[in-house]
Amino acid sequence: MKTIHSLYYHNPQPDGVERMIKYHQKLGYRFISLAELYEVLKRKSPVGEKLAFISLDDGWRGNLKLLPIFEKYKVPMCIFVATEPIESGNYWWEYVQKEIGCKKLQEFKNLPYKEFYQKLAEFKKRNQLNRTAMTKEELLNISKNPLVTIQSHTVTHPLLTKLPTEEALKEEFFGSKEWLEEVIGKDVYGFSYPNGWFSRREEEMCGKCYSIAFSTRQDNINVGKDNILSLPRYALTGRLYTDLLKIWGIWKYPKTIKLWLMKIQFKRI
Repeated sequence: MKTIHSLYYHNPQPDGVERMIKYHQKLGYRFISLAELYEVLKRKSPVGEKLAFISLDDGWRGNLKLLPIFEKYKVPMCIFVATEPIESGNYWWEYVQKEIGCKKLQEFKNLPYKEFYQKLAEFKKRNQLNRTAMTKEELLNISKNPLVTIQSHTVTHPLLTKLPTEEALKEEFFGSKEWLEEVIGKDVYGFSYPNGWFSRREEEMCGKCYSIAFSTRQDNINVGKDNILSLPRYALTGRLYTDLLKIWGIWKYPKTIKLWLMKIQFKRI
């Protein structure tokens, strides 16, 4: 095999994740850890079996409900954690959504740097939210599970390309790594780019701090060809049939072809 199925979630419903795992195992895929994936990519040679890799971004408290499923099927679980929300309890976009709604989130992301953070500070003052991120204690406890790997997703989950200085960028990369290593007592060598926003500047900073990193480009990992500091992943939701259309590549096609391909593929479930 020259490619590895690369899947990731944020805060999905457990049922959809379990069914996706069962689907892959039914087809003969073996799920591997980040450490094994790194070793495979370093060799740069095709592998002799079907492999898949699952990661989760942010560090949502809801991810704790997924652990029994990963244990049941003996699947490694890699969580990329933004560290500031672990301490504060919430992610910045939750305040934005509470204040102006989900539909205007993308518009808010495009604001100039200073205006973005000025408005965000105002939103945080006006809105109280229930905790959605893991606590430090929960993060430490889950990190002790032999199936779980905790890695970095920056400090504050910023839009990295908007950060105005090298010092601010460095703090997001190195600050997260240092905080996590101190809390969990393990080496942190992996990273995922928040929102998938990065340029050469961010990739170069990442390479100074981490050995392997993930983008949000929708594809399988091509062994020997993909850049190890910008690996692709399919962004899944936990809604099985929608997610299957993504990993099958069917969502790219016109409607008539999509329906025909769907009929063929669903026979495999």
